[in-house]
Amino acid sequence: MVKVRLLVTVAALMLSTVVGCHFASRNPPSTKTVHVPMTDVLTQSEINQDVTLAVGNTLIVQLGSNYTTPYRWNPDTKIGDASIIKQLSHEFVQPTSDALGAPGNEEWTFSAQKPGTTTVSTSYTSFVGKDAKPACTYTLKVTVQ
Repeated sequence: MVKVRLLVTVAALMLSTVVGCHFASRNPPSTKTVHVPMTDVLTQSEINQDVTLAVGNTLIVQLGSNYTTPYRWNPDTKIGDASIIKQLSHEFVQPTSDALGAPGNEEWTFSAQKPGTTTVSTSYTSFVGKDAKPACTYTLKVTVQ
């Protein structure tokens, strides 16, 4: 009788591991990237995008930026509801071209925390002069399911 219980317990554990792996692999954490090229930043005063993520996913936002000018994206994004999406990092990614004055990207990484809809926004503004108006504003509508 003890051998039967032991065998049933081992079988149940193995089955739960196999089934658990199967269901976990259906929705593995993934990364989505949204990108706005420098040409759009220079030609549009407002840029709006939408993205849908699952809870636990990572979002990368890449916005064209040229550090050879006095313009920068505000590194601290405004998040409508920070309980839905969380900013993890921000960095400037150097241009891939050696051309003088070539633009790179500013890149933010976010984590989808819970279901809901919110916005993430930032502005491309000159650091020269007082109260400079943004040359471009970026707003991303984020839906987490």
